[in-house]
Amino acid sequence: MDEPRPEDAESQEENEDVEENISEEGEEEGEEGEEGVDEEAEEADEEADEEGDDDGEEEIDEEAEEEMEEEEEAEQPPPEPKKPRKKVTRVTQGRNPPRVKPPPVTCYDGGPSDLSLLPGFGKHVAVPLWKGELQSRYLRVMNNGKKINNFKICPKEYLWFWNVVNASGLETLRRTNYNHTDWGLLTAFAERWHPETGTFHLPIGEMTITLDDVSSLLHIPITGKMLDHNGTSCTKEDGEEMCVEYLNFPISKCKKEFQKMKGAHIGFKALKDLYLDNLKDALKAERLKKPAEDVEFLRECTIRCYLLYLIGATIFTNKSMQYVDVIFLTYLRDLSLVNTWNWGASGLAYLYNYLDAASRPRCGNHGGYNCLFQAWIMAHFKTFGGRFVDERYTHDNPYAARFLPLKGPKFPGQHRSALDTMRMDEVVFCPYEEHRQTRPFQDISWYTGWIMCGSAIINPHLPERVLRQFGHVQSIPRHPDVSAKAGMNRFTIADAFASYLTANYVTEEMRGPKVVRAFDTVPGYIPWLYRVSHPKILPPVEADPPTHANLEEDNVSGECDVSEVTKKVRADLRKALDGQLNLADALVVIEKAYTDLDPVDAYLVRRKRRRDSGEGTKKRKKKKKTTTEDAGTSSL
Repeated sequence: MDEPRPEDAESQEENEDVEENISEEGEEEGEEGEEGVDEEAEEADEEADEEGDDDGEEEIDEEAEEEMEEEEEAEQPPPEPKKPRKKVTRVTQGRNPPRVKPPPVTCYDGGPSDLSLLPGFGKHVAVPLWKGELQSRYLRVMNNGKKINNFKICPKEYLWFWNVVNASGLETLRRTNYNHTDWGLLTAFAERWHPETGTFHLPIGEMTITLDDVSSLLHIPITGKMLDHNGTSCTKEDGEEMCVEYLNFPISKCKKEFQKMKGAHIGFKALKDLYLDNLKDALKAERLKKPAEDVEFLRECTIRCYLLYLIGATIFTNKSMQYVDVIFLTYLRDLSLVNTWNWGASGLAYLYNYLDAASRPRCGNHGGYNCLFQAWIMAHFKTFGGRFVDERYTHDNPYAARFLPLKGPKFPGQHRSALDTMRMDEVVFCPYEEHRQTRPFQDISWYTGWIMCGSAIINPHLPERVLRQFGHVQSIPRHPDVSAKAGMNRFTIADAFASYLTANYVTEEMRGPKVVRAFDTVPGYIPWLYRVSHPKILPPVEADPPTHANLEEDNVSGECDVSEVTKKVRADLRKALDGQLNLADALVVIEKAYTDLDPVDAYLVRRKRRRDSGEGTKKRKKKKKTTTEDAGTSSL
């Protein structure tokens, strides 16, 4: 048998077609065997061979075919690697046109119509609240007041302890804590905070917690160098080193505590136990007359534990309410220099930072020193927040110690509507006049610019936006970027604060004239506020009369004295009736009387709504009490 020759591509295709035809015909005639070949198939092969080769037909067995396939595979070049296919996005202009971005929002219902002041207002919680969403939203207000009030402190005869604590400038933080805070009240105010200006935007204008408020309410330093650490916490290695050296915290226990708290943090329970251990060891060493250096070391560790616990549970309260950051121990290493740090400004920046977060819809917890927040509300707003005034209070204590707040409801609905309809006579812009003998006004309160608590927490402090809180007529303030300049870091901020008189100072010319009435503003201030901001959270009720910005300005510029207005209208009507009037003159008199009574109508509607809401609360309480009594009677 001659050696078979390889077939070309054309003959192979024809063979495949013929084999398909043969398989179809073979189904009808049957197969003669697995090894047999049909006559028709042989004829088809012969025809294919005649077309591909004119020399004749040759029979190819299975072994020859395998050899031919191996030779072909050897001769063929290796396949080229497949190139990655590019993903082709299907774009059909007819059926699926590209999405068109919505036009940028330039105004919002209820304000602002001018976004030059609040460019990020679209992310503020006021937007969904105005639409009727998030009505049941409230903030879980973090408060460590009970921890401080229940802390067993050293007896007064331990002068080595109290002399240092009093000299630190932080001792007064023991007396400014409340067991309860009003979640609903603080939530309602936090919803009106705007990070761009660092102020609360209210229907009567802007207000904020200033350095003067911190000084009067807490009696802690507001001068000196602000805390300037890098970031929000230190590394575990640095924290362990500081805890061993300055707190006498054993390294094994320190590592275990850091692992438990998942960072360089010490839990309040562990810190309190460490304070008690150091105090016992200090007293024991003193009793055993050990070397003075050992006694002094244990005493200083005791004081540092207490001060770290105190600031961590007050001005630097975080959302966990479980621990204090070890980074603050950096400022307690030298106990003689503790009072040189600006705890007031850094604590205020810490609270501002949490207010920034609370103004966003997704925020659920509110940190910072909320006792300071509530004390500021009680000092400036007469009718907001249930409270008692401590009869034993003297001005030697911080102004925040004057109040004993009650625990309020956690839902802010009632406070939202009350803030929307607030009146000028409910605001006390300068509440510390009687307190100035103890805590005089400090010129640093006029500092305008950035305040910070480390490099990660930086916020604007802009007293020119709240001039009425300093006894001056409120003017339309300049843009925040002028005072709080962009591109500054912790070093340039520290330099600007140290030399605030040169460029970061509200001068006498900027302050303007003193107020005659505490709520005085320049003409046009309220209309400007309603144009660039969103002073009201809830949309107006249909039954309420419409309140235009100009009408609002008239209402808030002076209190509506119902008696005086009605007397004037009656006098005008009597004068008109005594004279001889034609129809045209009578219509003019009636129209004037109607216009004069319009503010009275708006004022009485607000009063009625407040009175009705108060009666509804009393009825609900009375009904609940009656139900309880009925249940007790039925059980008997």
